[in-house]
Amino acid sequence: MVSTSTLPTSTDQEFGYGQLFQILLRRWPWIIASLGVATAGAVFVSLRQEPIYRSNMQLLVEPNYQQELNSSDLSSFADQDPRDADYATQLALMRSGQFLQEAVDVLRTDYPEITVDELRAGFTLARLSEGRTGTRIFQASYTANDPTQPQRVLAALQDIYLNYNQEQQAQRLSRGLDNVNNRLANTQQNLRDSQSALEQFRINQNLIDPNSQAISVVESLNQVQTQQQQLMVELSGLEQQYATLEQQLNLSPQSGVIAARLSQSPRIQSLLNSLQEAELALADRQILFTDEDPNVQVLKQQRENQLAQLRAEISAISRQNVTELDPTLLSYLQLGGIDFGLVSQILEADVTLESLEARMETLASLESILRDEVNRYPSLMAEYDRLQPAVDTERSTLQELLIQREQISAELSRGGFSWEVVEPPLPGQRIGPDPVRPLALGIVAGLFVGGALAFGVESIDQRVRTSDELKKQVPLPLLGMLPRRPSSLPPLRRSEPDARGLHPELADSDLMKTVMWPQFRDSLDLIANNLQLLQNSHPSKAIAITSALPGEGKTTLTLGLAFSLARMGQRVLVIDADLRRSGIQAGLGLVAEQGLSGLLTGEPAQNRPHRLDFGSVFVDVLPAGPIPDDPISLLSSPRFRQLLARGKERYDLILVDTTPLIGMADALKVGAVCDSTVLVTRLDRITQSQLTEAMSLLTHLNVMGLIANGARQSPSRYVYDSLPSADGQRLPAGASS
Repeated sequence: MVSTSTLPTSTDQEFGYGQLFQILLRRWPWIIASLGVATAGAVFVSLRQEPIYRSNMQLLVEPNYQQELNSSDLSSFADQDPRDADYATQLALMRSGQFLQEAVDVLRTDYPEITVDELRAGFTLARLSEGRTGTRIFQASYTANDPTQPQRVLAALQDIYLNYNQEQQAQRLSRGLDNVNNRLANTQQNLRDSQSALEQFRINQNLIDPNSQAISVVESLNQVQTQQQQLMVELSGLEQQYATLEQQLNLSPQSGVIAARLSQSPRIQSLLNSLQEAELALADRQILFTDEDPNVQVLKQQRENQLAQLRAEISAISRQNVTELDPTLLSYLQLGGIDFGLVSQILEADVTLESLEARMETLASLESILRDEVNRYPSLMAEYDRLQPAVDTERSTLQELLIQREQISAELSRGGFSWEVVEPPLPGQRIGPDPVRPLALGIVAGLFVGGALAFGVESIDQRVRTSDELKKQVPLPLLGMLPRRPSSLPPLRRSEPDARGLHPELADSDLMKTVMWPQFRDSLDLIANNLQLLQNSHPSKAIAITSALPGEGKTTLTLGLAFSLARMGQRVLVIDADLRRSGIQAGLGLVAEQGLSGLLTGEPAQNRPHRLDFGSVFVDVLPAGPIPDDPISLLSSPRFRQLLARGKERYDLILVDTTPLIGMADALKVGAVCDSTVLVTRLDRITQSQLTEAMSLLTHLNVMGLIANGARQSPSRYVYDSLPSADGQRLPAGASS
């Protein structure tokens, strides 16, 4: 009996380059992902890096006194200035912080966060040379991330340099012109005072030139007097016309206006007509009747009403309270056409007369104002004649002093240095950054991080991936390795010898395609051969095939191993003891109402094995049958033991497909009844802890060995591992190289 306690354990192998290469090859997605992320990050950083721009400006720095140099001295000017012109001092001066601070103040509007340190970091200034000969040209450069900032910074420094040079020239001139400047300042102050006094005089007196304005006032006074004489003549003739019209009309202008309004009112004329009609009707009635006659009373009342309405209308038009209609007022109500004409004439004459009288008053007031203005001009003219000559004198003196200063300035300006712009700053040209450097760093970092991640994931990944790891973890002989099944397999050809007896639907199933796959079949032949070698020393006619987890290929292995053993002349029976989820029954499309569960419940006649005819060989398969309510009770029943005993009498070998080990006791029950057990494990899926748990469950069973499923190696490269034989020698058992 072979148990896990008697099996040798494999020794640990040293870590070598092969294992390192396998880890890197196995974890290549992590390395590629890390490399991709690092490269993408490097590209992102490269794209996000702000470009660097630079702009240049050239200044000519030369002494102002070079015209006085002799031609013999010009040859040595580049090395040593005859007037000790210290170009190093000029460089230090132009690099000083005062200019940079002024530039920062100028640029603060466009760049609020700019500082002197930032400006100094991007600013360079150097003297250009031709070979060993230094020139008089200084080149200023500035670099920044903004394409417009270098040009603006250099433009600001250009203005500051030129302004400073002009200020220094002005200071040099001002020191030699102190006397002239003092006199010039006094003269300018006197001129300002004189001009201010003259200006204040003009503002206070509201005049510009008293002489010309006095003549204008006298002319205006003469014009006013002439207009007064003309108005007096017009006023005399109009008064005579007014008296004549008033005499003809015998009405005042106010009464004439009221009479005109009353005579022209349609309402009043209508009331007068109605009143006359009422009086005529009353007179005619009184001829025949007395005052007590009712109709007479009605006519009287009607006349009184009309009189009241007439008085009310006259009061409204004349704006006076009229209580009685006297003859004078009645005469106003019936004016003729001539009367209307006289009223219009007298009204027009009255308006004209009032206008002329108002103009006479205006002219009299204006005459008084002009006479007062004429009387004050003599004193103003005397004050003006005193102020104006003082202004003229100071202005003439100022012009003479300015001429003197220009002459002295021409002499003093021939000294010091002159700074002139040779090449103004242009828009910044891009000079960086280099995109290759961050990309190379990203690739190196990606490879390093990817390798670290690969080893890190490898260290925490507990899955068993290779046969070497499997032999280290499990102290069982490795019976063989099954190749990893491709995602799709070609359909079986009916011309193949092993597929001639298969049903067409069965030949097209994925289970049979895998079993008949040549590489899979060759691997199974090696495993079948190893089993036969073990049978010589430890005969086992009933072998339980199980796995630690579902989906590790035990069902496919069971059917394929039965096919290989049948081709080697063995009579093989396959029993599907997975009563919970039958893989053989579903894979082969067998009837679910017939199978093992039916035999164990007492229906042997209807539950017989199905024969799979492969043309030259055949395999009997007993499916699981209907799913029972309590599978563990059926597998633990004496009927199952009896079934295996009868099967051993008829067949050379019985392969029992069971449930996975972890989580269920079915496989343990079947393994205890069978002669031995084979464990199937899928590489790259089962973990070390799961494998350890499965081995702990198999401690009390007779385990023949281990089969690795999902190997990456080609079957043509399989070699035999050593297995124990009956005489104690080691026999080949199938391992991957």
